[in-house]
Amino acid sequence: MQKQHSQGIWHSNMPYNKIADRKGHQGWMKIKGPHFIFPGGGTMFPDGAGQYLEKLKKYVPLTGGVLRTALDMGCGVASFGGALLAEGILTMSFAPRDSHKAQIQFALERGIPAFVAMLGTRRLAFPSFSFDLVHCSRCLIPFTAYNATYFIEVDRLLRPGGYLVISGPPVQWAKQEKEWADLQAVARALCYEVIAVDRNTAVWRKPTGDSCLPNQNELGIKPCDEFDDSTVAWYFKLKNCISRTSSVKGDYAVGSIPKWPDRLNRIPVRAGLLEGGTDIFEDDTRRWTRRVDYYKKSLNLKLGTPSARNVMDMNAFFGGFAAALLSDPVWVMNVVPADKPSTLSAIYDRGLIGVYHDWCEPFSTYPRTYDFIHVDGIAMLIEHQGSKRRRCSLVDLMVEMDRILRPEGTVLIRDSPEVIDKVNHIAHAVRWTTEIHEKDSGSPETEKILVATKTTWKLSSESR
Repeated sequence: MQKQHSQGIWHSNMPYNKIADRKGHQGWMKIKGPHFIFPGGGTMFPDGAGQYLEKLKKYVPLTGGVLRTALDMGCGVASFGGALLAEGILTMSFAPRDSHKAQIQFALERGIPAFVAMLGTRRLAFPSFSFDLVHCSRCLIPFTAYNATYFIEVDRLLRPGGYLVISGPPVQWAKQEKEWADLQAVARALCYEVIAVDRNTAVWRKPTGDSCLPNQNELGIKPCDEFDDSTVAWYFKLKNCISRTSSVKGDYAVGSIPKWPDRLNRIPVRAGLLEGGTDIFEDDTRRWTRRVDYYKKSLNLKLGTPSARNVMDMNAFFGGFAAALLSDPVWVMNVVPADKPSTLSAIYDRGLIGVYHDWCEPFSTYPRTYDFIHVDGIAMLIEHQGSKRRRCSLVDLMVEMDRILRPEGTVLIRDSPEVIDKVNHIAHAVRWTTEIHEKDSGSPETEKILVATKTTWKLSSESR
């Protein structure tokens, strides 16, 4: 696969013309020579996401580091998230595979954070109070259906004091007067402040505390039980109750949490949910600063070059690896295994993004969408917690890694010498080239590091 072009992506990498054919007049994407280009932003902003952001800046503090993490629901080809990068806002964009086919694949090919998902019957795979901004531009999510269950899920994900922006139906939309009235009623019931209704765009701000938790209203919305764990989100059914912000001790509302980038290395409030978390966080930050420095100087990796844009940390813990890459032109998908300590909320508190996942299942992305994959402790990803008994196969896990890695992409794995030997054997079977290195000074004596490159190969007639 060819590298990305500065003005678009190579058509030969993704010869799927349907969105360009159907939505070209709206500026989603067009074919220009050997490239797809993205001149507009989407159905609601065909003149470009930049112009749309200028309108939002009148109502939402998109500059100055107040907002850092955003969620774009039903994102199309993620032009909104791409435009926010220039403002220092990191957007997690998602959309399903629907009639528009591979829209998320286009987003990832552009180098914009995205994954395949939809609001259905389960919580999205994020902890509570993660995003400073939640955005929907013609996402067509029925927020008020099923006793406002989808709006309540948005509320779970939105940080206190955060902003909700909905553009398109049903906001002041013809023949959707009832749906628009219902949406406003739900927002009022949750005490969201109306910041603006600008034509077909509505902006609300979430309250910063629980003082307005509804006791009785016509919608029947009630607070969750006091001991409800709103951070749980892996295969967890949607709940029709409001998550209590008081369940988290400390100040983490938008406007109170440190601005970006100061929040990156401040001890997150929710690091304290882990026993000894404050000390562990500081040690983890120092450790990964040292390790990434070693990666770059001694292992000659592609980090910090145009060859690596989409990066995944498969066992992210507190996000120290991603934090150490702040100066590089990359974004990192921090994956926290679903059965490990729930540190993903602390990752979001420091201004990074990620998801929960169980690595005995496929990851929700298209093939060949990551340039660099990092794994600290690959064996633990497939073992039962507290035991060495495996839940699934190391071979299956590495085949999944091969699926999501771009040709000529890099994998770095840290583990014990015994595990690295097994990984090396499997790596050759999937036709990766490998090098094994000693660990950096200061790391456990029993560790080794494997660096692998995915080769470009074709099945020969003799091997069929």
